[in-house]
Amino acid sequence: MQDAARDARLRRLRAVLEQARRERRTITYLQAADALSIEPPQRIHKLARLVEILLKEDADACRPPLAGLVVSRVRAGLPAPGFFDRAARLGLFDGSDPVRFHSDLLAELFDSAGSIE
Repeated sequence: MQDAARDARLRRLRAVLEQARRERRTITYLQAADALSIEPPQRIHKLARLVEILLKEDADACRPPLAGLVVSRVRAGLPAPGFFDRAARLGLFDGSDPVRFHSDLLAELFDSAGSIE
């Protein structure tokens, strides 16, 4: 993906996730891929890469990571394993309790609805 196209998709993903945060809801990887009009093949893989980039951007800016709003429909409302791996590499997650980490992250995101810029 070209840098300009990737940057445009990242901006669109951030906007989609900010709307979901304001509505206090999560969004599936498939819903996010649809919202960004990501074409096959490997739609979810392409989306997951964008989610990981967004996670790093938010971590670098000391913002609650909007990427936590993207969840797998087959993992009981949790993000894919790659999200937790990336969060651990960024020092956001100690690896001990993914369910608790994600629950705390959602609470932080929803409690700050309207105040993240």
